Amino acid sequence: MADIKIFVCCHQPREVPKHPLLIPIQVGAALADAHFPGFLHDDTGDNISAKNRSYCELTAQYWAWKNIEADYYGFFHYRRYLYPDEGAKRPYIVRSEPTSGLLDKLGYGEFERLIERNDLILPKAENMFVPVREHYASAMYHHAEDLKLAERIVTERTPEMSDAMEGYLSGEFQYFGNIHIMRREVFRDYCAWLFPILYEFDCGADMSGYTAQEKRADGYIAERLLGVYAAFRRNDLQVSEIPRIHFYSGGERVKRQILNAALPPGSRRRGLIKKLWVGSKRERQIAATPAMRVRDP
Repeated sequence: MADIKIFVCCHQPREVPKHPLLIPIQVGAALADAHFPGFLHDDTGDNISAKNRSYCELTAQYWAWKNIEADYYGFFHYRRYLYPDEGAKRPYIVRSEPTSGLLDKLGYGEFERLIERNDLILPKAENMFVPVREHYASAMYHHAEDLKLAERIVTERTPEMSDAMEGYLSGEFQYFGNIHIMRREVFRDYCAWLFPILYEFDCGADMSGYTAQEKRADGYIAERLLGVYAAFRRNDLQVSEIPRIHFYSGGERVKRQILNAALPPGSRRRGLIKKLWVGSKRERQIAATPAMRVRDP
């Protein structure tokens, strides 16, 4: 039986269902006032826990890479899991909270077999009906020049990945959330590629004047780099894509379920409306924050 460890990344105390595949881990533990009881913590051993405000859930990924032995490594968020439905039509569904009963209904009893059949499991790609590069540049709290810097670093460090990177960033399907499950050898290769790129990005990026949300750039960049890596390795790996579950409670859950019924995730009409809404919201944000630094393209 394979040793599968799926880390559920939490920056606040959250209930994680008791399941043999799921392990709750507190991210940014070095910056917190206290350790969450019953959780692993990303500030032990070799770690970058103190970088959590920019690296987000990646501090757990780095910690697992440096400190944990397993056959498969996975990473979920406290509000976003994957579930094993390879035939799903939509990239995600919305539910109220993670429970053992819900996971059973969503096929977690078969999840281990699916994992062992694959080298890499990704969230189902979401069609945004706009190129990845353009989507990044227009999204709130993102800066086009940050992605350009990351592209330049990838090209200089691994020129053999340039074509795959261009193909992914020019395409319209994206993988969101830094959520994935990888066989040990793939995970180690991915981390050995990703984290030096992010380190070089940190050395070259100018984030002066960034808001706290904008300073999460390393996490944002890594979401796109996961797609680049997958595009480059897809031909020599067994890869599956499965949908996400997004967890919301109360009125927020109802609102999102209504929205998804009217504008299904991955549909053309949702993509077009979201593109208009995101662009408009970003313009309003800039207009309402005159002190925010405007950078050259």
